[in-house]
Amino acid sequence: MFSEQLISDFLSTSIEQFQQDCSKLCAQHYPTVHNRGMRENHLGKALCRRIMATLEQAALDVHFSQHKNDEQVSQPVFVIESASFVIVVVAHRLLSANKACRQGLVNTIANVKSTLFKGQPTYVVVVADHWFDRSKASKEIPAWWLGRLPDSTDEYAKEGIKLLGCTGNVAEHLRDEHQISHGEYHIHHPLKRETNNKIVHRYLLLSAFIPLHK
Repeated sequence: MFSEQLISDFLSTSIEQFQQDCSKLCAQHYPTVHNRGMRENHLGKALCRRIMATLEQAALDVHFSQHKNDEQVSQPVFVIESASFVIVVVAHRLLSANKACRQGLVNTIANVKSTLFKGQPTYVVVVADHWFDRSKASKEIPAWWLGRLPDSTDEYAKEGIKLLGCTGNVAEHLRDEHQISHGEYHIHHPLKRETNNKIVHRYLLLSAFIPLHK
């Protein structure tokens, strides 16, 4: 049996490497990414490739498939299965930061629980991206995801992004609406400027690790 901490470490390694993939994808698909974010299939499949490679390096036999979408699931959902556990990858593009878009992501995670959770250890990995705009909703996204403002608000302000707090957050929505009460939520900025190698805070990558069986 694999401990939850070990699986979390596998996924952390995969997401770290995945950020390098994001930089390459963004460079290849400019200006599409810089206008609208990455396509969900690009996000999801790139992360799945990294997870599969990490697990295979650990000598695990894994099987990859894409869950067939239905009317309730608008985002791609990918499944990585081993004999001991299941990892479900949800890819989402936050084209808008409005409440409907946020709720769509929450609903997809809940749908995964109701359709794919069969009792064995199951972990949901969420990856989403967002390009900040001038709307209030956009400036709330980090707080909505983390449950608090990030520590480096000054760095965002230097790029003209005044982050805002948020009433409610994704973890609260999942707990109160769908009885999913455990999870780790992180934000990343994989893009760097070619001129000075500084982080581009306007492009935001969100990730989450949510055990459904706890």
